[in-house]
Amino acid sequence: MSDRVSVRYADESFRQKIDVYRSCGRDTQREGLLGREGLAGGGGEETCRSNAPVLIFCTGGAWLIGYKMWGTLLARALTATGVVVVIPDMRNYPSVYIPEMVNDVDLAIDWTFKNIAEYGGDPTNIVLVGQSAGGHVAMMAILNKIRRIQAENNIVSATRESIEAERRGLEEDNLTGKWMPADLKGFAVVSSPLNIRAMTESFRRQGFDDDTMDRMFGFEKDKYDPFLALQEILREEQTQILFNELPPIHIYHGTDDKTVPYEVSETFHRELSNHMTGEKYVSFVTYSGWSHTDPILEGPMDADHRLHRDLFNDVKNWTDSQDLIWPNDPIMNDRLCPHFMIQIGRYFNPF
Repeated sequence: MSDRVSVRYADESFRQKIDVYRSCGRDTQREGLLGREGLAGGGGEETCRSNAPVLIFCTGGAWLIGYKMWGTLLARALTATGVVVVIPDMRNYPSVYIPEMVNDVDLAIDWTFKNIAEYGGDPTNIVLVGQSAGGHVAMMAILNKIRRIQAENNIVSATRESIEAERRGLEEDNLTGKWMPADLKGFAVVSSPLNIRAMTESFRRQGFDDDTMDRMFGFEKDKYDPFLALQEILREEQTQILFNELPPIHIYHGTDDKTVPYEVSETFHRELSNHMTGEKYVSFVTYSGWSHTDPILEGPMDADHRLHRDLFNDVKNWTDSQDLIWPNDPIMNDRLCPHFMIQIGRYFNPF
């Protein structure tokens, strides 16, 4: 049984809330004791796992319609295995621009590190996952942290003029959370636009003209393009910082994704894997025939939990939580509605 708690991670907007899903159940031993002694009606107590590995899931939504409840199916699956699932909400365009969304995710991750122990999670065993726009924003939160480290290193040996320029750059970066990428046990990215320039034609097909995209990115589209940000970090000749800070990364994408073509993830993976070797593991997994939303929506609805199982294995391996078990429970694993209805949903799904 899953228990959901909703709390604030910041106070600028009602959207800055976070849902924490925990795996809970009845303490049967105590229930028997209460029944024998006639205490508290013999109903038993609900207990939630403590010190459990944590998965933060940043939902998609084209930066326009993102909402924390889009992650409910994932939370349903992963909490059944004993993982604490954290799903932050973030402000959407046109209320804010993408730089503010990155800051929201940064604050939500920071909140998780500081507070998740109160909800049964282990703050030393946190995995980050982002889907679609949520994966883009989460990736930028990580890369911006690394760019900040590089800028701070540059200040040490810079001239007065360049010091001022670097400091102005740091002031423009809104990231305020104290966490660092290396604090994460791993990062999984699902169907995400990791190369914005390569997405131009796809954006236009979806009705997003160039002016709209420029405004959505706060007229800083290149700065918030993960592929360009990665190349900038690599040009700084401080790749050791990237190696030290970046957690293991797994990239997942459906081959029939028409919203974010899987080649977008492929190019990012190729650029990253050229520099992340050895103990740092970067992988790219494709799901044959899956669309943009199949991994998180139509697949699980149709009893196909490939992504959920892959993320479960990521958490298990990255956090070394070998006691986690995927439950053999038909309530969780079976189809949630008739197959023909899912097929109709696929036909009308705009993504």
